[in-house]
Amino acid sequence: MSKNWQKFSSIFIHKHKMSKLDESQEANVDQEVYSLQEIIESEKEQTEIASAVLAASDAQNCSYTQGYVYRQALYCCLTCLNSNKENKLHGICLACSYECHQNHELVELYTKRNFRCDCGNSNFSDFKCKLEPEKENENSMNKYNHNFSGLYCSCNRPYPDPDLSANDTLNNEEMIQCTICEDWFHLKHLNNFNNFRISENDYEDMVCQQCMSLTPFLWYYQEQLALKDKNETALVDVESETDHCTGCKLERLKKTYFCVGNKWCESQSSCFLSDSWRDSLCKCESCLKMYTELKIDFITNKEDSIKFYEEKGKKMDEMKKQEVDEQKLLNNELSKMNRVSQLEFLHNLNDFKTDLKDFLANFARNGQVVKRENIEEFFEGLNNQRKKRRVQLF
Repeated sequence: MSKNWQKFSSIFIHKHKMSKLDESQEANVDQEVYSLQEIIESEKEQTEIASAVLAASDAQNCSYTQGYVYRQALYCCLTCLNSNKENKLHGICLACSYECHQNHELVELYTKRNFRCDCGNSNFSDFKCKLEPEKENENSMNKYNHNFSGLYCSCNRPYPDPDLSANDTLNNEEMIQCTICEDWFHLKHLNNFNNFRISENDYEDMVCQQCMSLTPFLWYYQEQLALKDKNETALVDVESETDHCTGCKLERLKKTYFCVGNKWCESQSSCFLSDSWRDSLCKCESCLKMYTELKIDFITNKEDSIKFYEEKGKKMDEMKKQEVDEQKLLNNELSKMNRVSQLEFLHNLNDFKTDLKDFLANFARNGQVVKRENIEEFFEGLNNQRKKRRVQLF
């Protein structure tokens, strides 16, 4: 996924048009074509998105045993939902989507925060999770919205919408997720979006108009808004003028941006927030209490952002690829050795992994710093073990 751009996981290939002369009508007709490079780039983009979203989630083990996972890839099974007379909403983890719901109609929910896998609990009719069959009847802390029934946005429609043509704008634009309610929105249905810079590198998070009405204090953080035009705010360097001051930063900002802040509060507008906006939020006792009362205390946590989750997924994906490459290299080198050399090499490798782990753990337990002489002593011990084993082999 490209930087700071929260997309829905279904990616549409960008379509170019070319004019072609119709000999019978002698008129220009728009015809959609795809270049090879376009298709390759689209495949690459989808692979990167999948890696970013899925690599941070476990594809083999049900996440239920981890409790309420701070952020993970989730799915809703429409096959199971429609077979349940009570139509109880549910969310299932990545592993359960593979193992328990094969050949079912699944809806990708991208990621949700603080969620525990529902697969096989009382939200399902006569269905048990194959990976973790012993589960409590319900996960009382899970939060559900209409996304869990395959509907999105303030228009409350599926995506893509089967009642619209494939060429309709709403079926071809990327949807954007609100960082507060985690619902997905068509850009067209976000109030006053034209006032903001909305290209992928211009903002980090979006807050929909409904959530902004619940969190109007965000409008006073004017320097964190990804506005196209900031002239009317008459910006001042609030930090440099108030670094020596104590007390609530938000109260100072309300005084600084009284007129423009109040204007935005009355606008019923959605809001696009620039990079690192969470770092700028006031964290005084009064504001922290307000976040808790509004049930949005997650907004001060940098690790809550989709950007952080995706970066974590990319790193884990790279680590997995590196492990595969290292295993290939190891197998290649072993194939060049005779039987005795292979055994000696594998013994040494296993000894090194085990001894290094124990060596570092001992220092960690005692709160000691690892010094140069400790490292030298460690490797000298390994060499002595290797010499003894070589004598035994021969």
